[in-house]
Amino acid sequence: ASAMVRSGGVTSLYAGLAATVAKHTAHSCFYFAAFHEAKKKAPKGQVSRSQRIAWDLGAGFIAGCAAATANNPFDVVKTRLQVGAASGVSSHAVAKEFSSSQRSTLQWMLELVQSEGPLALYKGYMAKVARLGPGSAIIFCMYEQLMSLF
Repeated sequence: ASAMVRSGGVTSLYAGLAATVAKHTAHSCFYFAAFHEAKKKAPKGQVSRSQRIAWDLGAGFIAGCAAATANNPFDVVKTRLQVGAASGVSSHAVAKEFSSSQRSTLQWMLELVQSEGPLALYKGYMAKVARLGPGSAIIFCMYEQLMSLF
């Protein structure tokens, strides 16, 4: 961090902030909306506890996948901005590749699509879904089960 501050100033520590805010905004919007919509499809009336758990797990998994799909493009841009901010650190060779002129998050996305194709916005997507899908399933299921106790 100190090498980054020496080479790029204090603002280099905040590289990718707008992309990070956009990433978390997209994540939260899709996460909760997808869970809510998936839960609407659950059977009404008397259902067993195991059926409720299965629906909660399924809805949570869908929510995690939806959030990953929505936030991945912003995450790719955020990561490149943060790596680019480290370009002043002499031992950080990869950073040089991403340390060009100041661009907005949208400009980064457009440039990525033009230079690497639309799938560039989904680098790391499978790893993210492999983590967020099951993780969200467990989180939402635990939440719903705990709330049912009260």
